[in-house]
This record gives sequence, C-alpha cells and structure tokens, in this order.
Amino acid sequence: MTQQLNAAMAAGNVAEAATLAFALAGLGELPIAELFGIAGMLATQGRGEQADALYRLWLRRTDSPLLYAGWYNLAVLQVQAGDERGAEQSYRAALALREDFSEAGLGLGSLLERARRYDAALEQWRQTLRRVEPAAPNAGALQVQLLNNIGRVSENQQRHHEAEQAFADSLRLNPQQAPVITHWVHLRQKQCAWPVLAPLPGLGEAELLGATSALATLSASDDPAVQLAAARRYVKDKVLAGVAPLSEPRGYHHRRLRVGYLSSDFCAHAVAILTAELYQLHDRALVEVYGFCWSREDGSGLRARVVHGMDQHVRIGEMGDEQAARCIRSHEIDILVDLHGLTLGARHDILSWRPAPVQIAWLGYPGSSGMDSIDYVLADPFVLPPALAPYFTEQPLYLPDTFQVNDRQRLVGPRPSRADCALPAEGFVFCCFNNNHKLTPEQFASWMRILQRVPASVLWLVADSEQVRDNLRMAALRHGLPSERLVFAERALPSDYLARYQAADLFLDTLPFNAGTTASDALWAGLPLLTRAGRSFAGRMAGSLLHAAGLPELVTDSVQDYEDTAVRLAGAPAELAALRQRLAEQRDASALFDSPRFVRNLERLYLRVARGSLLAADAGADSDATGGAGATALALALPLPLVSILLPVSGADGLLATLTSALAQSYTPCEIVVGDSSADGVCRALLAPYLRGADGDGAMPRLRYSHAAGLAPADNLNHCLALALGQYLACAEAGETLHADKVARMLRCYLDYPAIGLVLGWRQPRDGAGADLPGQPLFGIDTAVGGASLAALLLGGEAGAAATELCEPGAMLLRRADIGATLGRYQGRQYHQLGGLATLLTALAGRDCVYLPQPLGSYVPQVAPANRAAASARALEGLNLLYDAHAHGLLADDAARFKTLLAGRLAALSALVTSEHARLGAEQPQIDELCRLMQQGYRLLLSD
Repeated sequence: MTQQLNAAMAAGNVAEAATLAFALAGLGELPIAELFGIAGMLATQGRGEQADALYRLWLRRTDSPLLYAGWYNLAVLQVQAGDERGAEQSYRAALALREDFSEAGLGLGSLLERARRYDAALEQWRQTLRRVEPAAPNAGALQVQLLNNIGRVSENQQRHHEAEQAFADSLRLNPQQAPVITHWVHLRQKQCAWPVLAPLPGLGEAELLGATSALATLSASDDPAVQLAAARRYVKDKVLAGVAPLSEPRGYHHRRLRVGYLSSDFCAHAVAILTAELYQLHDRALVEVYGFCWSREDGSGLRARVVHGMDQHVRIGEMGDEQAARCIRSHEIDILVDLHGLTLGARHDILSWRPAPVQIAWLGYPGSSGMDSIDYVLADPFVLPPALAPYFTEQPLYLPDTFQVNDRQRLVGPRPSRADCALPAEGFVFCCFNNNHKLTPEQFASWMRILQRVPASVLWLVADSEQVRDNLRMAALRHGLPSERLVFAERALPSDYLARYQAADLFLDTLPFNAGTTASDALWAGLPLLTRAGRSFAGRMAGSLLHAAGLPELVTDSVQDYEDTAVRLAGAPAELAALRQRLAEQRDASALFDSPRFVRNLERLYLRVARGSLLAADAGADSDATGGAGATALALALPLPLVSILLPVSGADGLLATLTSALAQSYTPCEIVVGDSSADGVCRALLAPYLRGADGDGAMPRLRYSHAAGLAPADNLNHCLALALGQYLACAEAGETLHADKVARMLRCYLDYPAIGLVLGWRQPRDGAGADLPGQPLFGIDTAVGGASLAALLLGGEAGAAATELCEPGAMLLRRADIGATLGRYQGRQYHQLGGLATLLTALAGRDCVYLPQPLGSYVPQVAPANRAAASARALEGLNLLYDAHAHGLLADDAARFKTLLAGRLAALSALVTSEHARLGAEQPQIDELCRLMQQGYRLLLSD
C-alpha cells in the first residue's frame, strides 16, 4: 500500500493518495515522510481540514520516536489556518515529547507574541535558548534568531536593558547584522550607556557608526555629511525605488489648493502637539485640508482636535503602501506634506509612488530624508543656512521666522512647589527634559562643569528607566559630583508637565540634537532656554526658536560660551528675571507663537511651489485653466515680487537678442526697461513691434522704453533704474543672452534666504562669433559666501577673472531696498570706474551672499581701451573703496590683511605718480585727491 501511495503522489493524484494515506495512518503504518508529503499536498489544494485530520489520526495510531515532529508540523498547519489555540496545544505537545526541540520553542514564542502575550513569549524564547545544543549544525543561526526575537519584543515593551543585552549577544555570535546594530546603538543611546559605540568582537566604532540609523545618527554626530550618508544608506536599504509616479506631474485645476498631511502621529505625540492648531487655522477660501493617517486611536482630546481641524480625514492603516498611495492620488492632492520622515513607523513607500505632484518633508525628522521622491523641506534661514543646503536632497523652502508651528491652546498647570517636584528647597535648578537618547557624554561633561561652577545647583532630568538613572548617577560620580546633584522626573500629564518648567530656573539644551518640541514647551511655559548652535538642522532647532521668541542672546556658538553663559545667569538673578519678564511680555506676540502669522507664511510657500492652477471661484468646472508643469497658483492669490531687468543701450547691435531672452524669462512678474542713449534713438524702430504689442492694441505691459541721448553707460544704467518699478533688479547689456530661468533661480535664493545680502551668478563668456571663451565659475556648487570674505577677495585686487566678473552688474540680482536711488554708490560716495564693486559692497552690507555656478547667461566681455587717465582714476577709487570698507568694519577681522592690501595699493599709486607726474601736474583736483588719499593711507599703515 505504501508503494501505491508513493505512485499516486508522484502522479499528482491527491484524492487517491489521501485515501491510501488515511488507511495507512489508521493502521499505524504511514511513514512520516509520506505523512508530510500528502499533508502538504492537501494544504496546497486548500484542503487544510483534511490535512489536519490526517495528522491527528497519525498521532493517535502511530508509535514513533518522531511524534514530536508530527505535532510540530500540525502546529504549523494550524497557524496557517488561523487556529492559534490549536497551534499552541500542538507546539506544547511537541515540546512535551522533546523539550530541546528548538523549532517548536521558536514557533510557540512567535504565536504567543501574536496573541500579545509578550511576557510568555519572552520566557518561551529564553527557555528555548537555554536548551539549544551548541554542537548542533544550525545552533548558531537558531541562537541568533532567538536572541533577535527577544531583543525586538523587549524593545517594543520598553525593556531597553534586556533588549540591548539580547542584541549584544546576537552580535557576538554574528557581527554581520546591520539591522541589529541599528537597534543596539539606539538602545544604548536611550539608556545613556556610554560610550554608545562600544566595540564588540568584529565591530569597531567605524562599523557601528556605519550601521547606525538615520535618527540615531542625529544624536551621534553633528556632521551634516555623516547624517546625509546615514539617510541615504537607510533609503537604499529600506525604500522602494523605480516605480512610476501616480500623480499628474503638471498638477491639477482646483478651486482650492488641496494639501494633504501624512502621518501616524495624529494622536498624543510631539507632532500633533505642535500642529494641533495648524489645521483649523488654514484659510478655507484658499486651502482644503486632508489628513492621511495610520495613527492609533488613543482616545485623546488632542487627536480629536487634530481630526476635527481637517476637511477630510482618511484612515489608511489597513491599506498597503501602494493602495494607500492610490487612495491619496484619487483625491488629487496638490501638495503632500510628510510629517514622519525617517522615524519609527514611517511608510516611505507611499511617497515613493508619488501620489502628489509636490511632496514636502516637515517636522517629523530634523534632517534630510535622502529620498528622491521628496521635493522640498520646510525650514528657516537659521535652522538650515545656505552652507547646509548641499547636505539635503530636498530643496529648502524658507519660512521667514521659524520652521516650527505651535499650538497656542496648550494649558499650563499651576506652578508646583519644589517639594512637589523632589527638588531641593534652595539652590539654582538647571533642567533638561529632552529625551534621553539626545544626551551624550560630551554634553553631560559640560553640564557637570557647570554644576561644579555653580555651588548648590542641581540638574533636573527626565529618566525613562532605573537603568538610565543609574547610568547617569555613575557618570556624575566619575566627574566628581555626588549623584544627589541630579534630580529625576517621571512622565506626567501634558498640563502638569508644562507646569514643571515654572519650578526650574534655566533650561540647558543638548547638542548635537537640540530640543525641538521640548524647547517650545519650555518657552511657552515661561522658562528661558540656553542652547548651543551646531552645524546640522537638528543642532540648530532651538536657536531658531529662540530667535523667533525674541531671545537670540541665549544662542551660543561654543562650549565655553555655553558654559560661561549658564554660570553667569545662575549668578545674576536680576538678568535672569529680566529674561523671564521679556519672554512673558512678548510670548503671545512673538513670531514663535503667532500661529496665524505662521500659517499665512506657510500658505504662501505652498502656493509658490504648487503646480497646476487655481480656478476662479465663479469659473465653471470645465474652465480652461492655464499653467502647465511648474506653473504656480500664487499669481491668483499672493503676488510675487516684480523684477525689473535694466537694459541700457547706445545702439542697435545685440539689442534684439538680449530683449528676446529677457522676454522669455520663466519668471513672469518681470518688466524690461530699455534706456536708449544713442543720438538718434535708433533703437526705437527696432522696438516698435514690441512697444505696439503683438495684436496692435497697445504696448506690451512688460516692456518700457526711454530715449535720453548722450548719457554715459553708467548714467544710462541709473536712468533705467529711475524708471524701474521692481522690488528686485537685474541688469543686462546689449548682446548678452539671459538663461530662461536666470531670474527665477536667482530670485528663489532671496525668497528662500531672506537674510542674505546678494545673489551672484556665473555667465559664460563668448567671443563675437558666439564661441565659448575660456572661463569657469568661481565655485563648483551652489555656495554661501561670507560677505566679509568676498569683499576682502575683491578689494584685494588679486582675484582672478571669475571673481572680478562678479562685479559686473549682469552677474547680480539686486534687492532694490538695499542699494538706494543709484547704482555705483558705496557709503554715500559715487564710483565710476569701480561702480560694480561699489554696488556689490552696498548690497552685501556685511551679510552673506549666494553664488550660483550654473551658466545663467552668456556675454561678450568688453575690452576697455588703454587710458592713462582712467587708470589713475581707477587707482584713486580703489583706495577710497578700501578706506570706506575698512571704516565700516568689512576688513576688521583681519588687520594684517588690510595693511598688506593698503601697502600694495600705496606702492602702486606711488609708481603711477612717478610715471605720470607730467600729466598729473596739470590736474590740480586730482593732485589734491591723490595727496589726501596717500596721507590717509600712510597714517593707517603706520597706526597700531
């Protein structure tokens, strides 16, 4: 009969094979291999109940030392069928027959975990681990799996020390487990187990840091390059790539902008704490608010507020990532804002499907996501300065005040007494309620030095476990301080938590990972916060909030300044009281807590980057709204600034080519102002078709023309300026060709970095025949340049052609408000030979500038004829500029460099006087100016 069974199985005749198998099992003669084979065939065909009955018959009638294996396979079958109670009984039966049967112990533990019997699951895995025979062929792999299960569930249950120990044991068995390293490192951070990157066999610090998660790297390193590398590594390993976008890249046509917020944190979480008021504050005439979430239903009032503030709340927790993305796409969302980032529970693959044409990262993760599917990151000029932008794969979108929104409805409970908080009755109370994973040994050492310098002071911290408290107490002892100088707070209800801040004297922030929500909590509750600004977004958050709260003096730049300020404030109660008073008086009106103002600024940014267009309120549903890819709805609601392109000409050569490129600018709020200084107004005839307009109904609104015969080039440029209406100014000369995106790219820098003084761009030099001449940008990438450094480079006269070309008006985009009524002036003095450099220095005013290396146009360099009088005038202007720049502090940081520059200029001027004395002797005004400048120069050169 066994031979017939095997033949039926080989032929795929499951019905016959099953009949024979049941017969043999009833006789107790069915071999176990055939049992497994026919049971598997039955399960594959969906006949699980029959397979289950076969196993049970076999187990009742068969006397075999392998009964434990039968029970195990039955358990697996029952798990697949959803019979978890039966599977548990079968696993236990297998273990009763053979307690060292590791596979059954592993499976039973997993079954208990799914039933949320976590303690029982952990105990089962620990028992199984103790019974693994080390000499067994697969013992190592089995031990690793058991340890990783123990670590994972322990971590989920906040049993961090147990999880860390399990993962460490797993890595000792197999160090090549990057995901395990990721969890182990972050667990050590959460416990303040220092050094966090403690070497393990086969794993040094470099290997551990290389496998550290993107989130944990924010606490491990202040290097933005390291943080970006961690994000990119995460994306490469975890994020879906190469799928076709679902959204329409050209955007949609809606009456209101549809903004979707994507998060699992619409519950009692920091993100919801910050954004609770945001959703209801959106202008419903302009924005329709969607929430797409997989948040837990925690029943909190905070979650109810968030959901109530949305126009549509769509739960996607039961959907797969692609299904969720298609759901979002079905709502035609214009802008999708990811509030999660690279944090626990994120669903990055939803964004990979690009369900919206514009996708923005915000709040959830204070660093670059490294994801190509995210277009922008919301920031402010302090938290993400120009120098940091190259370390973000997203393009920054700059809010004018701060990146963080706040909820003005948070309740602060009554101030507790010191006794209520277990604080000493006397002495200064420093506090830091940041999460434990933000604490580092370097930061803690800084705090201990502060405590040593402030007698009877204490440091009040949040500690999530006794293990954390023990680790920090031991660390304090190692720094020579009694553990009583540390006071630990338990978690509390939101209003009670905020009330605690009133019992402290000063909040001490952490670096490299600043306080975010915690910082605004402290400031909202009235407690001054001291921070140290780092190099990364995460290390600059609190500084951004302090600037927005009107307390910039509490942002320090060095460890010494941070510690000295903390000690000084602890010994200056009047100064600290004044800070508290200022915070209390201006809190509600400050940019940090003016939530309506924040939301209006946010909506302006949304409108700037939205694609498609908004339909007029009275337009029909089938209105033919124009726009296309990249078009913005902003023109309908919030006008962009006007840019005036100044085009001074003295003849017709090259005029039409330049005009055509100016009219073709992708940034449409532009006007072109043509100033014609020719004697006969020859340009008017060429411009006639443009001035009449294409349809003959009138002049083109974007083009204006003026004839003023005989003006010198610089005067003609200022004539154009006098006619211009724009808030920003671009300059061009006849024969120059502007890249279609020149104005758009350069203006974006001003809008993104409101604090900068100037935007400069590179232009490709070409000969008269249109062939490229040798030349290259000053820098290879978009670069933020310090204003003082750039001024010193240009004033030194040692700059190469690429730097000298920056002084040409065509290389600049100027902000009208910064330069006054005329170009070519610096500190009230008009410059003719060096007018471009004077304009540049005026626009900078000591601030930084942004340099764009992309070819934003082309031009034909003008070769000035040899002119001795012009050369001497240029030398005199150069000295005047140098004196004025020095007098206004541009070169104050490098006195030696200034004197070197000055000595060189004086020597050159002396040589010029020697060679040109005959000509100069006939020009008394120039002699007087020369003597004055040389006398002033030698006096400065010889002064201390």
